[in-house]
Amino acid sequence: MLNDVVVHIPADRPADGIIDCAVSIAKTFDAHLDGIVCTYQPINPAVVVGASTAYYAAVNQYNTDNDQAAARLDQFEIAARAAGVTHGARSVCDTPVLANESLSEISRLYDLAVVPQPDRAHPGHQDPLPESILFNSGKPMLMVPYIYKGPLNLDRVLICWDGGRPATRAVHDAMPFMRRAKTIDVLAVNEDEDDVGQATTNALLAHLMRHDLAATAHHFTAPPTNVHNTILSMASDIGADLLVMGGYGHSRLREFILGGVTRGIFKSLTLPALISH
Repeated sequence: MLNDVVVHIPADRPADGIIDCAVSIAKTFDAHLDGIVCTYQPINPAVVVGASTAYYAAVNQYNTDNDQAAARLDQFEIAARAAGVTHGARSVCDTPVLANESLSEISRLYDLAVVPQPDRAHPGHQDPLPESILFNSGKPMLMVPYIYKGPLNLDRVLICWDGGRPATRAVHDAMPFMRRAKTIDVLAVNEDEDDVGQATTNALLAHLMRHDLAATAHHFTAPPTNVHNTILSMASDIGADLLVMGGYGHSRLREFILGGVTRGIFKSLTLPALISH
């Protein structure tokens, strides 16, 4: 079950979609919902040692408007009250790196974190937040596309399966959602039909059936650089409402860099996605 959910609300762009989505999740699961808006402090040029004027200008152009942040929290509270959802609202203020670290730590004490998809057309300090929460919170996150509107529908759930640990974690984390789905699909891309391993797609179907969840498998092949497009095309073709997938990364000096498929999904997401690492 989901007992408490946190939604990270962007202050620098419209938040109707992510607020409506988060409120609907809390209402569906009768969960407590906290809304957080982050205001990013200006970077003091005195501590940006050796930085050029151009660099300083670039990092400061995304500073958050405090009035916008307050308006987003008001919008969230109005929506939560209207839905009869128990809720709290707060803001966090810090420099970009420290703020995103704090938000990741906050997310560790919730069953689910709802985050906005970065919008490449309107970059901001919050763009690294989903990646930070994915790798540092230890909890699942639900990414909401910036084009998304309305509440979360759970009629059809699409699982991306490769037998790996992140995908396994995502399936487990998505159980409350799948129990409310009418249809569950499992997509395996480039799975070897002769694979004698234990975590095959057929084994996953059997596992889900033991949880009284019937699912249908789909197998596709795609070049490694095009797997994310194959996933999103499949989601569109079947009218999926929720994507479930593992979030992959490569460690580099204790920092995680998004793997190719995860990075592609982050950039091109068209439906809400529950992602676990």
